[in-house]
Amino acid sequence: MIGHRLHYHRDLGDTPVTRPGAGLDFVRGRLSEIADRLGRNVAQNAVLVACELLTNACVHTKGPTGIDLELDLDGGRLTVGVSDPSSLVPLLRPYRPAEPHGHGMHIVDGLATAWGVSRRADGKTVWATLAVQDPPPAARPDLGDGVTRARK
Repeated sequence: MIGHRLHYHRDLGDTPVTRPGAGLDFVRGRLSEIADRLGRNVAQNAVLVACELLTNACVHTKGPTGIDLELDLDGGRLTVGVSDPSSLVPLLRPYRPAEPHGHGMHIVDGLATAWGVSRRADGKTVWATLAVQDPPPAARPDLGDGVTRARK
């Protein structure tokens, strides 16, 4: 623990990872250790975000090389980061509900308060930040289609 921050890292190695399983096991394990510091839905949302980021790295690159979780208690945020060897950045493409694929970054965008890409010499890290506490019900407006979304 550094100040009021907890940082966890899992190196996924140089061998290409073709499924998100190992990274997800790591995320679930670490989140179970800090669940008492998170809002009710935050851990579930973090697992979903991690799954989407890991899956993107498996599908669109040679595979993820590492995963990080950082809990910032002072800032009230949990950041999930997935590193991979590609320099290509993910895009939030137009939403096409009839398509079977291409929804991952929409899920990340809907659950995260912020997301982005940090370039590195050996690729990039795609990260997403979630609020540590669940927003109050008034901050989760119904968009008219039965979907509730946290405000950015």
